[in-house]
Amino acid sequence: MLWTRFLGLGAIAVVAYSIAPRGLPQNAIYAIVLSATVAAFVYRYVREPGADKRTWKYLAVGVGSWGVGDALIAVTKVDGARMPTLSAADAFYLLGYAIIAVGFARAADENGLVFGLEELYECLIVAVGFGLVTWVFVVSDGSARSLSEAASLWPATAYLTVDAFLLTLVVSLYLVTRSVTVPFLAAAAGVVLLVAADCASYAAAIDIEIYRSTFPNAMWLAAYVCFGVIALHDEQKSVRRAARPGPLRFGKGRFSTLSVAVAVTPVVMTVQLARGVPVAQWGWVIVGSSALVIVLVGCRMARFVRTLRLQAAILEDVARTDAVTGLASRRLLRERLDSMLATRGDSDVFTLVVDIDRFAQINETFGYSVGDSVLREIGHRLVASVRSDDLVGRLGGDQFVVAMCRRPGLIDANETAAQLQFAVSRKMFVHDINVALDATVGIAAIDESSARARREVCPSAMPVDGNAMMQQAHVALTAAKAGQTRVGRYEPDMDRDRHDQMRLLGELDTAIRDHQLRVFFQPCLDLESGSVDRVEALLRWLHPREGLIGPSMFLPDAERTGMLPAITALVLDEALAQCSTMRRDGIDLSVSVNLSVRNLLDDTLTEQVSAALAKYAVPAHALEFEVTETTAMTDPVRSVNALTSLRRLGVTIAIDDYGTGYSSLAYLQTLPVQTLKIDRSFVSKMNSDETDASIVRSTIDLARSLGVRVMAEGVEDAGTLDALRELGCDGVQGYYLGRPMPAEFLAEAVAKLDSEMPTRFEWELARQHI
Repeated sequence: MLWTRFLGLGAIAVVAYSIAPRGLPQNAIYAIVLSATVAAFVYRYVREPGADKRTWKYLAVGVGSWGVGDALIAVTKVDGARMPTLSAADAFYLLGYAIIAVGFARAADENGLVFGLEELYECLIVAVGFGLVTWVFVVSDGSARSLSEAASLWPATAYLTVDAFLLTLVVSLYLVTRSVTVPFLAAAAGVVLLVAADCASYAAAIDIEIYRSTFPNAMWLAAYVCFGVIALHDEQKSVRRAARPGPLRFGKGRFSTLSVAVAVTPVVMTVQLARGVPVAQWGWVIVGSSALVIVLVGCRMARFVRTLRLQAAILEDVARTDAVTGLASRRLLRERLDSMLATRGDSDVFTLVVDIDRFAQINETFGYSVGDSVLREIGHRLVASVRSDDLVGRLGGDQFVVAMCRRPGLIDANETAAQLQFAVSRKMFVHDINVALDATVGIAAIDESSARARREVCPSAMPVDGNAMMQQAHVALTAAKAGQTRVGRYEPDMDRDRHDQMRLLGELDTAIRDHQLRVFFQPCLDLESGSVDRVEALLRWLHPREGLIGPSMFLPDAERTGMLPAITALVLDEALAQCSTMRRDGIDLSVSVNLSVRNLLDDTLTEQVSAALAKYAVPAHALEFEVTETTAMTDPVRSVNALTSLRRLGVTIAIDDYGTGYSSLAYLQTLPVQTLKIDRSFVSKMNSDETDASIVRSTIDLARSLGVRVMAEGVEDAGTLDALRELGCDGVQGYYLGRPMPAEFLAEAVAKLDSEMPTRFEWELARQHI
């Protein structure tokens, strides 16, 4: 390689220079090495294709300027003259130093400049401190001199100061790249040789003729060789930069070095005073160096403050912008909503929360990066669906927000919600798969009607702000999802209901401990025998202040918080206790208990049921568990396993609220089901709505084909009961037969129904007679 040959020949030249006679032989060797080094830089400048091209130009010109200075010295020494401390050659040397320092400082790669202004300022601060130290301990011998004599030493100090700057740049280069390469080693060696040569040449410069010793000249010559190696070495790949600590983060070493450099001035003052050197001789140096350090530290602090401001602006932008979609963040949404509300006048303000249904499947199937691209596409569609002055943002996850302000009567929020839903549901291909996405929208409005409703509910209510509007829209969204509707509009009663639910949830643990939860029983009539064959256990909360509370007010939250297993155990225990009591009294009844998703996912459920049956000596066939379609289909595999395990005990399984869920016939065949319970929403209107009547009829036919028993809920009158008998329904349940009641009233209610209700045969005879 070219650089290795240059290094070998350069080393030979340095040795030859060291042993050659003074005069023309040494000067010739020196000139050859210097010319070869300049040629190496020119060669690299011509061939350099990258961003670092100008660095090689600076280095070539700088070393060339050194060559001019060397030539002037050689001419002077040939004439036999003594070199002064300050000569014409010094001008070319200092110019060369300045150009080379600029070349080092402007070094660049494909990522841009290697050194930032912060590093350059810090290197200059260290260099000034080093220069002051060298002036005191290297150049000056501490003797008293006149001001003119002391001032004549400044070139030597300048050389050593620039040497220190180059050395700190090399150290910074290592800290930036964390890589030791041939060019780095050559640069480090060359700069170290410069520092050593200058220190040797200018030590006590007033007493010794400089530029006379062969040893310093040989070190300068070796430095030229090192610089030529840098130019001729061809890196095969760029050096990867290490992660910078940044201008706001000072490591211990970085901070300590700067502290020492700044502290040099008072230390030098102390030393000079201790040495007895007159202040008139060194005071101007202290003042000059201190002023220079103050300027550099001021520039560094200015960069520090500028960086702080830039980062503050970036953080402000990040805080106001969603990182994934580029839309408004929650903070900006809140601020804009606050502004809309404060300046709305007679206008209406609307907030719509758009929740993307089934979006989790995108992340699970394709990964989060694809999910992020889908979110960005949805964001673009939502922006295109509203006006330019409306604000679209992202709350997080798969929820977006649209905030708008309109004159009264110029917008229908429900129509806007439908437009947003249409934008989400349009075809979208992910990996050539057309993903079908839908959206549920919650709406909060600040208009005259909503303001009137708020005053009626709470006359002393505080004005609504941006946070409150987004919270209200989210409440409407939750209500829409719970009601299986696609659009929900906020009503003040929703907040009151949620507050009541939260309060009740906080009191539920006490209710369980104090036995405030009661199990009521509702009779179920077998139409074939005309007698009550089972009762359903239904939970009620006998609250000390609120009275009797239905399960819908507390059970959903109880399931989310993990208290449901204890409640289910309580219901199962009391249901089996009552069943055991009635069977001992000669009333042969079965009891039904409802199970939730959390119950089916409990691995200990079968063991708990087995233990409860044994405790009350109730046969397994006298216990029935009811699960809804939605519950069973939440996790079909585990649900089937749990229900099959229960069935092995001998208990029976019923599908409750049949027709309102999303199960398929395939899953229905998989579940170990003995009973289908038709939901009350179909039964109660079957005599007035042909569609509901068709659903009931088809469900009875389906149950008959599957060989399972069918029971109808929601029987409210005799006409509905007769219609179900006519269709061949097996059993019924509803308020017409009896409301849920405490256990102490159950035996009497069962006896009354048994005595009043005809068998199927008796009912058919009565019809024929009529």
